[in-house]
Amino acid sequence: MKECIKECIRVRKLLSRYIDKEVGRSDTILIEDHLDVCFFCKKELRELSRVKELVLKKERKVLPQDYLVCRLRQEIAGERRMMKQESWLTGLEDFSRKVIPIPVTVIVLSTVFMILSSRQQLSEYPLEEHLLSGAQTTTETALGLMLAARD
Repeated sequence: MKECIKECIRVRKLLSRYIDKEVGRSDTILIEDHLDVCFFCKKELRELSRVKELVLKKERKVLPQDYLVCRLRQEIAGERRMMKQESWLTGLEDFSRKVIPIPVTVIVLSTVFMILSSRQQLSEYPLEEHLLSGAQTTTETALGLMLAARD
């Protein structure tokens, strides 16, 4: 039994070369004698022969001479486009990191300035004293002093 298994293993290794007629005379005799008695190896031979026929019947396409060069150029162009897109996005990221703080700072400072300017410091003195002090008096200051005097 072991010898039969060993012979099957040896024959199966040679079957592909046997189909292509690439084995020597002694191996051909060994394979043909074994195929006469072994159903499994005979079935394997039929399947391999069928595969070979299918491959041989398969239509072969002939590619243009410079096909591979054209495909390679297309792939390189595609890679370059991808790199440009990535570099543009990277540049945008750097740009936004540098530029966005400027408007935010302007908005914050403008808000603070507006808050501070709306809260003008009112003088503790009445309007007359403020006018006599020689300090510059704006309409808002005068109005604020007059309204404060009413309260």
